[in-house]
Amino acid sequence: MRLTYLIIILLSITTSIAGAKEMSKAPIDTIFEQGEKNPYGDFFTGQTYLKMLNEKEEIFNTPIGNVTFEPGARTNWHKHSGGQILLVLNGEGRYQEKGKDIQVLEKGDIVKIAPNIEHWHGAAPKSWFTHISIETNVPNNTTTWLSPVTEEEYK
Repeated sequence: MRLTYLIIILLSITTSIAGAKEMSKAPIDTIFEQGEKNPYGDFFTGQTYLKMLNEKEEIFNTPIGNVTFEPGARTNWHKHSGGQILLVLNGEGRYQEKGKDIQVLEKGDIVKIAPNIEHWHGAAPKSWFTHISIETNVPNNTTTWLSPVTEEEYK
């Protein structure tokens, strides 16, 4: 009886640990593997995943990340002192600069964001979305995170 009880407890713990590590897998194909849960999640609404393809380092000095957004997920308003380029890999996304209309993003789109332009980007309400983010003009490029995008701004 004790052995059965112990096995049930161990199975329960193992299942809980495995469940905690699970993450959603995007149902859209891209050339690059989906990353782990985004460590910068505090600056996003909804769940996103990040796979760094190139870290900021001395030789190439160009951070490049593959970012996957679950439906409805998006960045906060933010700006990059050196600018940013987005290469859309798949899904349907959104991009908006402060004071301008929202742009719908689709596979193959390229967004060039000039230095210090306040903007946000993310998935459409009902679509997964994946893009490559390239930080430009490094090493003088820093990201300033601002307020979350409200539901009124998003829709």
